[in-house]
Amino acid sequence: MSELRQDPVTRDWVIVSPERSARPQGAAVENAPCPFCAGSENLTPETVDRIDAPDGRWLVRAMPNRFPVLSRDSTGVANEEMPGGWRRLPGYGRHEVIVETPEHDAPPGVMPVAQARRVLEMYLRRYRALAAEDGRLRQIVLFRNHGLRAGTSLAHPHSQIVATPSVAPGTRRRVVDEIAFFDEAGRCGLCHVLGRERAAGERMVLESAHFASIAPYASRNPWQLQIVPLRHTPTFGEATDEELDDLAPHLTRVLAALRRRLGNPDYNLVVSTPPLDLVHRGASHWFIEVLPRVTTPAGFELGSGIVVNVQAPEPAAEALREELKEALPAGRA
Repeated sequence: MSELRQDPVTRDWVIVSPERSARPQGAAVENAPCPFCAGSENLTPETVDRIDAPDGRWLVRAMPNRFPVLSRDSTGVANEEMPGGWRRLPGYGRHEVIVETPEHDAPPGVMPVAQARRVLEMYLRRYRALAAEDGRLRQIVLFRNHGLRAGTSLAHPHSQIVATPSVAPGTRRRVVDEIAFFDEAGRCGLCHVLGRERAAGERMVLESAHFASIAPYASRNPWQLQIVPLRHTPTFGEATDEELDDLAPHLTRVLAALRRRLGNPDYNLVVSTPPLDLVHRGASHWFIEVLPRVTTPAGFELGSGIVVNVQAPEPAAEALREELKEALPAGRA
């Protein structure tokens, strides 16, 4: 069973999950049938939600993770102090997998827009379901890992959603900073940034009816992108059908441009949304972050916590804009 342990100095919680080491990797994955392909449903836990084709075939499905970081089977959530003053919690939470398509080789950026729209619909359904399920769960993290350097163990396109009883240190700091900006400026910080980026244009990658993709001014990763709702929306759970209709082609185009430019890079995609019990209606603003894994943090970054980015966001944004122009049909540029 996993558990959460608290650092006695910083008070940050860390998940200790030895069971995760049992995940199949390397040769064990290559020599085994893919459990996410159509026809292999018996190799996975029971489906908890699915979107079907008219003929009854599944197109997207969600299920518990076989090797969860946190589990509903952990008993209780009492804050327990161990001898010596060490503090821990049972590893209570939820961890699900969203299989994005029956096709083994059709990740976002390659899959049809209609299928990307179904994936986003499942994202929203599972987020809302977990948010409403248990008042003890505080943070919901929705993410996809693409490629070995991003941490994936199975190549078949899939995402994951984890609900935790604690709030991550980085998330807590962002909430504090967002509220501080709101208290000083009287408006949402991300709305403020987005307005400046749209006016300047040099770090803008793509704008559609409801979303803008930007290369952040202080990007932490080469080719990092943020896909931000134009409407001030505190949480992902408040996204509308109309916004998802727009987000599907927007996200598909951006990921396809990254794929062409960088040669199918490994990346992490994260839906950044505030903890369930720390939503500030004026300061919080959800967005999607795409973090290509084209470099590896070295000793200085790990020792100091200071990021060194070898790719300035301005030329990255310009290169991606050119990729998007070249991909448009004639007359659409």
